This record gives sequence, structure tokens and C-alpha cells, in this order.
Amino acid sequence: MATQSSKLGMNTGILLEAGTNEAEILVFEVAGHTFGVNVAKVKEVLAISKVTGLPEGHRCIEGVVRIRQDVVSLINLTRFLFGEIPESIPNDGDCLLLLEFNQRPLAFRVHRVHRIYRVSWKATRPLPTTVGMNAPITSVVLIDGKLVQILDFETIGAEVAGICEQPAAEAATCHRIEAPNVPIVFAEDSRMISEMINDHLLEAGFTNVRGFMDGQACWDYLENLTEGETVESIRDKVSILITDIEMPRMDGFSLAKHVRMHPVLAQLPVVIFSSLVSKDNEKKGAQVGVNIQVAKPRYAELVARARDLVGMEELVEA
Repeated sequence: MATQSSKLGMNTGILLEAGTNEAEILVFEVAGHTFGVNVAKVKEVLAISKVTGLPEGHRCIEGVVRIRQDVVSLINLTRFLFGEIPESIPNDGDCLLLLEFNQRPLAFRVHRVHRIYRVSWKATRPLPTTVGMNAPITSVVLIDGKLVQILDFETIGAEVAGICEQPAAEAATCHRIEAPNVPIVFAEDSRMISEMINDHLLEAGFTNVRGFMDGQACWDYLENLTEGETVESIRDKVSILITDIEMPRMDGFSLAKHVRMHPVLAQLPVVIFSSLVSKDNEKKGAQVGVNIQVAKPRYAELVARARDLVGMEELVEA
């Protein structure tokens, strides 16, 4: 199975310094539509060889493919996004994107891979919230005259392969401690994960929770909170910030950097909650003053770390 990563100039490590508010987006096509994914999530771009079918499973899983020592589920993106595969779409040039979510690989069939573009998150725009719409798209950006839709691969992987289910070993139950006076602000562009964060915090007793779908909206809210406030009094309005890394308009590292440079917010505890947690990103987080990074989908750990940072007793039942 020959790799195409080198042909695309891919270095699947984290290439950019923290706080630049930039990302590298791999652009590809599915059924004639143009999509993108953060290169940080992509391990490799590969040709598709033998696919071994599975007798049972989600309708969008074609089967499994062997990638060196791993056996990886192959998800057909056309089937997931559009329901059926148009006969007019040839598959002789198909390839797969090998993505990894917290050390769990998943492969996605796409029709054509273009190239990698470096973009500013400022250029991306979140999709408006529309009643009845649950599209797995976090944002859109104009690249080379084409509107590129950034796919929410976490939501797709969760629905098809259960990647966002909390591991049984991590699913400790937190005792509820009423904490209405501990206001939490979080930023997360995936609607599904945003709901999960909110639900777990509420279940743990954090009843004063406010979420935002992109980093810029979150920052605007935080900055407005500081009017007339001091370092001591701001804690009554926000006690902790939880943020994803990749988000429209402003990423999590840039958001943390803004917080650390602000005279009133500088001491605010910041937690990264992301599927991109890695040694490289831990270094980047340290550069911009992130306190802790928690890998998705470890919600119980997220709640426990939040309690630690605001000085509450950690009560986690094994």
C-alpha cells in the first residue's frame, strides 16, 4: 500500500508555533464536493488496496483494511454524507485518509486529494445554528476560489465507530457537588461534543456553564466580562476556561494566549480538551500558558481536573 503523503508534502507532525492562529488544511473531494481537514489529525494519505468486508456493522463501514500492523475500519464518506454513491463518480482514483483520534486510527474513503493549504483561522466561518440541521461541518473557508467545508470527523467517527465513547476504564462517576458559584466558560466547535461537555459539567454540579461554538466568540465574551472588574472580582464571572484546539476564527492556543496577555484574565485557569492532545501540543500549550490538557473523550477526567483547578475537593468514585 503506497503512501501519497510525501507527494503532498505532508509532515503529519504539528508544524506551527503556538498562538499564530494558523492551521494547515488538507483539501479533498467527496462526490464532487470540496472538504477539508486539519493536517494535525491526518496520519497518512494512502492508496486503497484490499478491503475485507464485515458481516455486520454500520452501513457506512465498507470493511477493514490492513495498514502495516493495524487492522483499521474504512468509512465511506460518500455514503455517510450523501446516503448513496452516485454512479457518475468513478472510484479508480479513490484513496483513504488515515486519521487518528487519541491513538485510535480510522480510515475514510475520499475521491480525490488536492493539496495542503496554510490558512488563518480568522478566515474560517462557523456554520450558523439552524433548527433541524445537524451537518457534520464545523466551519467553511474560501481557498483558491473554492468554498471548503471543514468536516467534523469526531462526530462522524462517533456516529459510525463510537470513537467518542468514554473508555470504560476512564468512566469513573463523579459525585455531584453543587457549584452554582463556579462559573465555567468553554469553547467547542463540534455541536455533539459541546452538548456532551455541557451535560457532564451539569451532572457534576457545575450549573453556571456557558458554551461558545468558536474561539473568537468566546474571547469576545470574556473580554466584555472584564469591564470594570479586577483580578479578584472576575472570578465571580468566570472561574475556569475549557477550550478545544481547532475552532473557527480563533483556535484554542490563540485563545489561551489572549487570556494570558490580558491584565484581568491572566490568572484564569485554562484547560485544553481535544482529540489532538499529544507531546507536541503539550509543548505548544505550555508556550501559551495552558494549565492542563485532557484528551477527548475523557469527560470524567475533565470534570476532575476542573474541580482541582478551582480548589474543589475531587470526589471521584472508582
